[in-house]
Amino acid sequence: MGKELTERKKRILHALVDLYISTGQPVSSSDIQSKYLPEVSSATVRAELSALEALGYIEQPHTSAGRVPLKDAYKFYVESISETDDHSNMLTDQETAFIRDKFLRRLGKIQDMSVEAAKIISDVTNYTSFIVEKNTADIVIEEIKLVPLKQGKAVVLIVTSAGMIADKAIDLKDDVRPEYVDTATKVLNKVFAGKRVTEVEKIDISQIDDELKGFSDVLDDVLGILRIYMSEHSDTNVFVEGALKMLDYPEYNNVEDAKNFLSVISDKASMSEILQSDESSIEFSVRIGKEDSGVDKCAIITAAYKVGDEVVGQAGVIGPERMDYKKVIGVLDYMKKTINSIASKDDKDE
Repeated sequence: MGKELTERKKRILHALVDLYISTGQPVSSSDIQSKYLPEVSSATVRAELSALEALGYIEQPHTSAGRVPLKDAYKFYVESISETDDHSNMLTDQETAFIRDKFLRRLGKIQDMSVEAAKIISDVTNYTSFIVEKNTADIVIEEIKLVPLKQGKAVVLIVTSAGMIADKAIDLKDDVRPEYVDTATKVLNKVFAGKRVTEVEKIDISQIDDELKGFSDVLDDVLGILRIYMSEHSDTNVFVEGALKMLDYPEYNNVEDAKNFLSVISDKASMSEILQSDESSIEFSVRIGKEDSGVDKCAIITAAYKVGDEVVGQAGVIGPERMDYKKVIGVLDYMKKTINSIASKDDKDE
């Protein structure tokens, strides 16, 4: 923001946002001094608040009232929280147990967990939540495994940079020998491994090497599985939960504002546009409002989640500017660690 703050100004600003989030009332200098900086005089705190007001972080709605935070103050507050290495103390033991117990019942693919993850985030925070899955254009096929079942059947496991995307049963010839399955697995990896999912459209089975043509049936089956996956995931997947929860907050008491908000978050294209400028490479991102977007009175907190070192999507929360940022960041941090843990376990088990 280009606004250098002294350590004392940072402490005072952090205290003001903390108090305003918990009370919803303008914050006085005496409250800050008595609860956060008892070693500093009230006069000094008042002088620092005047300086922060001049810098555009806070405002005084009435001359007789205390101060309230503005957008830059919320951004500063979230950045200071997210810079903390340990976010575990931002949740109660009951909250982490609730997330763990609910989520670990859904061991499976990242895509299958997205709806459940969005529900849990919304339940714990009491705000609107969303999960954005990475577009298939960025997903690379890492390995394909062929696991024999009963006679004439096998399961195809397709492992990608986004986790395991398919585990489909296919038919094999009844007289297939065990060594055929082993060789077929090597052939599948020779043809598909290292390619992006979107590149499979360019693969022409009729043009493959003669040595591989004995496996054309299996290759066709895998190609079909990947094409179905692409057709189902060709667009960015956005899962939204708890949309109506925002109507409990005074920011959306106005009917027109509420209608605009619900219209935006129910439209995948609108949500993608709002979120597209967020950097997926940073740990947490905060957006405070966006003019003419339908969410201009909201704060949006997002966290990139990974499988291994690969970013596969974003989890986030939309809430009022005066949201409980500590809880939100704590929930998002715990969720992304849980998703990574489950996905990593699945990869090892396969």
